Amino acid sequence: MRITSVILNVKCQCQTKIKMGSSRSEKAASHERIVSAAAAQIRRDGTDAVRVSELMREAGLTHGAFYRHFGSRDDLIAEAIDAALTDGSRRANPSPDMDPASALLAIIDGYLAQAHRDHPELGCAVAALPADVSRGSTGAREAYGRQVRSYIDRLVGLMPDAESEADRDEAMLTLAALVGAVSMARAVYDTELSDEILAWTERALHRRIEERDGSED
Repeated sequence: MRITSVILNVKCQCQTKIKMGSSRSEKAASHERIVSAAAAQIRRDGTDAVRVSELMREAGLTHGAFYRHFGSRDDLIAEAIDAALTDGSRRANPSPDMDPASALLAIIDGYLAQAHRDHPELGCAVAALPADVSRGSTGAREAYGRQVRSYIDRLVGLMPDAESEADRDEAMLTLAALVGAVSMARAVYDTELSDEILAWTERALHRRIEERDGSED
């Protein structure tokens, strides 16, 4: 009788642990869905467009469940901005098999693609969020700054002489041109002008790389 009681007690404890583990896993998955949905919406429409009730419905959850995940809307916005910046950075991740010059050209071409302009919710948050972040919290601005520095370091690593001040300047200029071109191309109403902004910037950056490579031969 005593052995049976012990066995039943152990079984109950195991079931409780399984349920708790499952509950934590489900909560983490729900949290990720909320943040991912918010990050996409922020990149597409800006931080002011985020409505908690709509976001929770999109994530398949009730409005009341929101406060099991976040203390406030501001907490969600801060986490979603961080996620948007991290997720969007994949555009600056060329194939590891590429040589530095080819990788740099691939980043430029991918960043200035019309598809990137037309789908901000899937793209780089550095280009999508400068205005929102500049009016945002200190945490949001710090996260944005970290991502900008990460991009610069990545671009510097693709330059011929990563230790030189000139190549760091070139990396900074390249990033500013990419972000500025995409931001302007999205802002203008004239589709032809928007296309030209992307094409002009792409040609100019290609030309700078060709001229620099030619001068080093």
